[in-house]
Amino acid sequence: MNRTIDNFKTPVILGRTGLKVSRMGIASGYSAPAAAVEKAYHEFGINYFYWSTPRNAKMGEALKNLVKTERDKIVIVLQSYDHSGILTPRSVNKGLKALNIEYADVLLLGWYNYFPKRVVNIAQELKDRGKIRFIAMSGHNRKFFGKLVADPDCPIDIFMIRYNAVHRGAEKDIFPFLPEKDRPGITIYTATCWKKLLKEKNMPPGEKPLTAVECYRFVLSNPNVDLCMSGPASVEQMVQGMKALEQGPLSTKEMERIKWIGDYIYSPARRT
Repeated sequence: MNRTIDNFKTPVILGRTGLKVSRMGIASGYSAPAAAVEKAYHEFGINYFYWSTPRNAKMGEALKNLVKTERDKIVIVLQSYDHSGILTPRSVNKGLKALNIEYADVLLLGWYNYFPKRVVNIAQELKDRGKIRFIAMSGHNRKFFGKLVADPDCPIDIFMIRYNAVHRGAEKDIFPFLPEKDRPGITIYTATCWKKLLKEKNMPPGEKPLTAVECYRFVLSNPNVDLCMSGPASVEQMVQGMKALEQGPLSTKEMERIKWIGDYIYSPARRT
């Protein structure tokens, strides 16, 4: 992709969805309190909120407050792990009712390493009925996702993939296959590699552990990435994470260091 990255404060368009989103989003899986979610929107411009399952009541409270006046400015993602598709419409309707909204911006079909035709058809029906606007999918089969992102007929609008300094396989399996036009949106989770990058015991000799901010900056410095998810458990963690937006892209030297640390963690053979 030819996108030029000079800062992380400017919102971007999330692929072919046309949704204007902040470079970072907040997921509810780490129990982000309502105050953190609302502060993230009002003070840092975060507008992408991933209400994962089980749906955390704290984020639900914040979203109910925000939609009263800001519905057209925020992006609400509902998740479904229902691989049968049978319970998906009920799950979506329950989420909409809980937030007192008519539609969700995104329905994320969670954890697929194959194409779930039945579930996608049901999601498409929800889209046709105006219950959701776009369909997203997450999974770990990078090479399969690489084929999907290149397919102009693929109905998946957004892909949520694993990408961090340790696991950089998307750089060869997915990103090169993104089309220049009408490409799907790309969102990233586990920027900290499940906190492995934050722990001193995992570092090469003489290296300090990375901060969450450095991990977010690494992800967002890739021009193929639209948005990086964060999972704060407190207002303090949220505020700390948002420093990634202020600090912007990594320098060449910073990038080299972080990749070295990622390689060290990924391959024990490098620990010499």
